[in-house]
Amino acid sequence: MAISCTSALTYNQLQVMKYLIAGTGGVGGSIAAFLSLAGKDVTCIARGEHLTAIREHGLHLCSDLKGDHTLPVKAYTAEEYNGSADVIFVCVKGYSVDSITDLIKRISHKDTIVIPILNVYGTGPRIQRLVPGVTVLDGCIYIVGFVSGKGEITQMGKIFRLVYGAHKGTVVPRGTLEAVQQDLEESGIKAEISPDINRDTFVKWSFISAMAVTGAYYDVPMGEVQKPGKIRDTSLAFQKKVPLWGGNWVLSSKKTLWSITSK
Repeated sequence: MAISCTSALTYNQLQVMKYLIAGTGGVGGSIAAFLSLAGKDVTCIARGEHLTAIREHGLHLCSDLKGDHTLPVKAYTAEEYNGSADVIFVCVKGYSVDSITDLIKRISHKDTIVIPILNVYGTGPRIQRLVPGVTVLDGCIYIVGFVSGKGEITQMGKIFRLVYGAHKGTVVPRGTLEAVQQDLEESGIKAEISPDINRDTFVKWSFISAMAVTGAYYDVPMGEVQKPGKIRDTSLAFQKKVPLWGGNWVLSSKKTLWSITSK
């Protein structure tokens, strides 16, 4: 990962980070709620009745890790938001990425970093091509989170892990990466700065792909794929095959994807 150490800032030298969550679904809503609960400066981009409910009643979090909370977070549509952001977490669906590029261009300053959190391999480089003047990293997340009602997010289980980093050739101060990591950790999110984000996003894609194929084959939801037994064993077998299909470059050890992604 290419990181500029000469221009790196310490956390104490940085101003309070302003976070924008583009896409307040299960993933984005969970990130926003955890950050807000820790007192961080966070703004959400949402739409429709979900947005209306957040504006009128706050963002309701039902969490196995944090309990139940209603949080007065700022929320806007992508079109109406005219502020700025130091960190933009892109949490929209893969097919909606193009729709938020104007937002990214409009609200970014010279030090803004964009961290895509999608289950689509190659999202970081794709967004970077669409917004060449902005610093785009890449990332992936391990969480069970979903929209459980209008303005309501449910987070289940004890795993909430976010991995992010810069692709080769992308220069970003180490202090900026560490400032984000500290904010996430203070919010109760396990945050890791990846030395090889290309590998780690491929690992996550492999994990999700294997689970999706298994779920489709047995016609069961993702929760069933994670339970011990024949269905989970099938998913593990698929996970072991994916690195072979990818040319063996993604994993340097003989660990299964399950052991890596469930850390």
